[in-house]
Amino acid sequence: MDLFIIKVFFSLITGIIFVVISTYLAERVSGKLGGIIVGLPSTAVISILFVGLTQGIPAAKTAAAIVPYSSGLYCFFFIVYLLTTKKDFKIGFAFSLLVWLFFAFFASFISPKNLFNSIIIGFILITLTIYWAVKKIHINHSLIPKKIISSPIWLKALLTVSVIATIVVISKLAGPKWGGIFATFPALTISTILITVKSGGTEFTRLIAKNVLISTTTTISLFAIFSYFLFPLVGLILGSIFAYIGLLVVSIPLYLLIFNKLKE
Repeated sequence: MDLFIIKVFFSLITGIIFVVISTYLAERVSGKLGGIIVGLPSTAVISILFVGLTQGIPAAKTAAAIVPYSSGLYCFFFIVYLLTTKKDFKIGFAFSLLVWLFFAFFASFISPKNLFNSIIIGFILITLTIYWAVKKIHINHSLIPKKIISSPIWLKALLTVSVIATIVVISKLAGPKWGGIFATFPALTISTILITVKSGGTEFTRLIAKNVLISTTTTISLFAIFSYFLFPLVGLILGSIFAYIGLLVVSIPLYLLIFNKLKE
């Protein structure tokens, strides 16, 4: 059997395990903490790792370098979702996906040439978006049911691993740059929204989206930056582990600072 196919298969298994664990934890805590857990890198981590395993460390570095920039553009998905779904969930959700797709193609044609520029642009976009969400987006908790029905984890896992496999294949066919762009696709967030909207309502999904915005955009970028420098030094597996530990060390104090500012 082709080695590439074997590695794609293992990326799916890894993705399933990751999604099951994170979803199990997220659904048993509060909305804020659940949003943070859902927002921790899953698709991006596994995608960048398996881009490296299938194409080598240089390809993984190429994919990682564009992630901070594409994460900044990823913020527009949340901006549109938070603004439009309050009036009409279906239209707002569909429009949000179209916006993400537009900026994904935008990033493929207009993107920074090095990691430093990617970080600068991403940092500006992410910081401004989080500041706007904290100050301007308010969640009406009276519209959120006290009890949220548990969602089928297998459905989230199926969607997420499908995206991971697609990213790895796209990176192989179109180049690692595209792998880095699609690594920010909100697979777990989207599956969570689609499943919980029935039991929790639109306002609950807006709460999740707001908290995921705060967590996921920063953590994906941090993981990519750490990976970029660690992969050549310690390899792909250890590099991914150390990068994930690094993002947790940096992001936890940041979360505490930001969520202390939230009123809801």
